[in-house]
Amino acid sequence: MIWTPLRSNGLRCRALILASIVMLLLLSGCASLFPEQHRSGRGSGDSRSPQRQSVRTGADARDQQHYYDIGLQHYSKENYDRAKRAFQHVVDMGPSTPLGLKAQENLKKIQQIEKTLQEIESK
Repeated sequence: MIWTPLRSNGLRCRALILASIVMLLLLSGCASLFPEQHRSGRGSGDSRSPQRQSVRTGADARDQQHYYDIGLQHYSKENYDRAKRAFQHVVDMGPSTPLGLKAQENLKKIQQIEKTLQEIESK
């Protein structure tokens, strides 16, 4: 088969569009890794109250679910320090959301586990 310039350009165009879509997806997924900085230096880019009471956007809800899932993974591997950090991040994102409330319960469970482990080690 002989490739004509038109057909070749069409494939290049498709490849460019596909590459652009992939880049947009990758960049949108990494946005939560770099929180916005305000001029006041308070971080997080949240213009609502100092303590976020709820997750308002779909992206925030996805981020909260992502960190909750990370917390569960670390919890199941008994890596409690990392699980605590992930669950605390979920609570910081929205303490009154269903995931925020579950994360608070998990933080209490981890605290109890760590207390029990300390008691066992001290005997």
